[in-house]
Amino acid sequence: MKKICVPVCAALVLSMPVLTTAPAFAAEVKLKMVSMLPKKTPIGKTFGGFVDRINAKLAGEFKIDWRGGPEVVPQFKQPNAVRLGSVDMTLTSPSYANGILNVSGAANYSNKQYAEIKSTGYHAYMTKLHAAKGLVYVGELPVSQLRFHIFLKKPIKTLSDFKNMKIRVFPAIAPAIKALGANPIVLPMPAIYTAMERGVVAGFVTGVSGVAKRFKGLIGAYVDPGFYRATFHVLANPKSWAKVPAATQAKVINFVRNADPVAYEASWNANLKAGYATLKADGVKTVRFSSAEEAKFKKTVFDAAWAAVNKKSAEHGPTLQKMLMK
Repeated sequence: MKKICVPVCAALVLSMPVLTTAPAFAAEVKLKMVSMLPKKTPIGKTFGGFVDRINAKLAGEFKIDWRGGPEVVPQFKQPNAVRLGSVDMTLTSPSYANGILNVSGAANYSNKQYAEIKSTGYHAYMTKLHAAKGLVYVGELPVSQLRFHIFLKKPIKTLSDFKNMKIRVFPAIAPAIKALGANPIVLPMPAIYTAMERGVVAGFVTGVSGVAKRFKGLIGAYVDPGFYRATFHVLANPKSWAKVPAATQAKVINFVRNADPVAYEASWNANLKAGYATLKADGVKTVRFSSAEEAKFKKTVFDAAWAAVNKKSAEHGPTLQKMLMK
């Protein structure tokens, strides 16, 4: 028996280093995400490009499982759904998180390019503010070249024509519309068509991408210049985010904040160009004010926005204003 045991034991001992030194591969972490708009919309398609790029870059480590848009979780409820852990991530308008972080919508109030904003320490500051409210701020998808326009059923001639007009807005735009003398009506994007069709509102504010096709026959004019900048926040639930290894978290953040913004902004150019061209082809008139009124318009929309932010938060408003405004 002893002669049989010795070689068997020796074989077991020799096999142990192989077992203990075999590399351990971490499983790919998947986080479920919802977005403010459906996949098939023009903006949704730009989100899809981002998701494809990050999933390809971090294949085997990290994957965004994009479940859809407001058909899964209503637009305005997405940030809170992430905070509560009902879903892992959202790609959303910063103003939709105002109910959680009251200065979140300030992200739109900028006349700077993305690189200028990033250089101020803006990301670190936003990370801290969101963390205090139970959200992980991963970063943002910027569209510095996109401006918001006021689209109207009928053309106007002067700023005074806005008086008492009902205009659909998303939350970040409400202070500007009110300062122009109109009545801001906060509605989710899917509700705009019916509100315009039924005369509930006389106009709405959004970017130009896809507007001509979606609202054909309902808009007769839009105000130029546009104002503010577009950006979309990538937010995560802290417990879900903690499942991602620290080294991979760093890669995700670097991709969102540093590697992808140029590609993401560029992905908008064709849509923006086509958007303006289609409006022109459809006979939608461009409302342009006199030089004096245009200057007043620009000043009014920014002054109103930052007055609202600073009223909400005397602590954080002025800091964000320095970071976002020239």
